[in-house]
Amino acid sequence: MRQFNILSVFLLALVLGCNEPNKKTTEEDKEARLPAGAFPEYSGDLMIVPGKSIDNVFLGQDMQEVFKILGNPNDGDAAMGKAWGIWYLRDSTDTKKGMLSVYSSYKDSTMVTKDVKQIVVSASNYRTDKGLRIGVSLDEIKAVFPNVKKAEIYVSTVKKDTLVVYDAEDEGIAFDVRNKGDHFFTTAITVHPKKVSVNSTYLTIHPGWNKVQ
Repeated sequence: MRQFNILSVFLLALVLGCNEPNKKTTEEDKEARLPAGAFPEYSGDLMIVPGKSIDNVFLGQDMQEVFKILGNPNDGDAAMGKAWGIWYLRDSTDTKKGMLSVYSSYKDSTMVTKDVKQIVVSASNYRTDKGLRIGVSLDEIKAVFPNVKKAEIYVSTVKKDTLVVYDAEDEGIAFDVRNKGDHFFTTAITVHPKKVSVNSTYLTIHPGWNKVQ
């Protein structure tokens, strides 16, 4: 009887041990079911550094490295050697939380490689070291960047709304701002090279919006 009990314990331990890899595979399969290019929104705050980077995507970075980090874009636009790549940011339940967009063009006259020229994010868990993130007011932006100025104005006849891009050009950061009642709030944040205007791109990142000339 004692030998039978020992054998039973051994077999139970063997079965439980074999089940662990299956559990791990199940979790991996869950992640694999996310659309190509989409990845779960990371927990905690992800940093926006004006004139430099958003999380682990930085200005001047080779686009092949960006693809290794983010996968293939979910959407985008391209023309004349310039392109926007758009990634949908999702949480672990595959719920869309915002977008990360990367503007790129040829790095030099050889026209061989492309690098990052601008980065735009519209997810609330990205912030600057001063706490600026999606949803902050225009007054909060001006408190941190007092020299911020209007760079572009867009209108939407469908939404009957106006979107204004405010640019702190010297610092390399810009903000998409919309009006809700009497409250002006941020809907996206752009990182671009310092002392270069945010509207220097060839392609627009505001589909459905018409630029006011």
